[in-house]
Amino acid sequence: MKKFCPVCGKEQETKVIEKEEVSNVRGDEIKALARIRVCSVCGEELFDEELEEENIQRVYDIYRKKHGILSPEEIKRIRESYGLSQRAFAKLLGIGEASIARYETGALPEKSLSNMIMLLKDPKNMQKLLEKNEDVLSQREKARLLRRLEEMSERIKTIMIPEELYKLLEERAKIEGKNADKFVEDVLKRIVI
Repeated sequence: MKKFCPVCGKEQETKVIEKEEVSNVRGDEIKALARIRVCSVCGEELFDEELEEENIQRVYDIYRKKHGILSPEEIKRIRESYGLSQRAFAKLLGIGEASIARYETGALPEKSLSNMIMLLKDPKNMQKLLEKNEDVLSQREKARLLRRLEEMSERIKTIMIPEELYKLLEERAKIEGKNADKFVEDVLKRIVI
């Protein structure tokens, strides 16, 4: 690919190299392998918007894993599991619709918001959030969400698991000092939802 090189003063062939860079994300230094376009003649680093965006997302992914922050795909999957639009989801969370759109396309949410969204994997938590904020949704949005919550509840109740698997889960529940039926239900919710 040819690009203008300011050092050479003309368009030159370029190549992409990889090098480790350190980026500061919210006060945390993150090391990541960056892909950088350089002039093939003089080696000058040239701006490439597409590569720069990939590099930023790579750094954000490392930061997300390090700090337990949901990925854009996870946020979108949780929202869609309830059949909510970005607008309705944002209203329930008490944030702007544009913020949800940004988080689903790669922007980094605060840890507290990520934790809140993560808790919404459990339909019981979504039910509680809806009860606290039912006035922010239209009647149609609220009805759709209530139907989805009911469907999720029914789906979990009707799942049949083999006896051997139930026994394994029952043993695990004992080890963790939990009620077996509740433990199995919680495991199924994590899988189904």
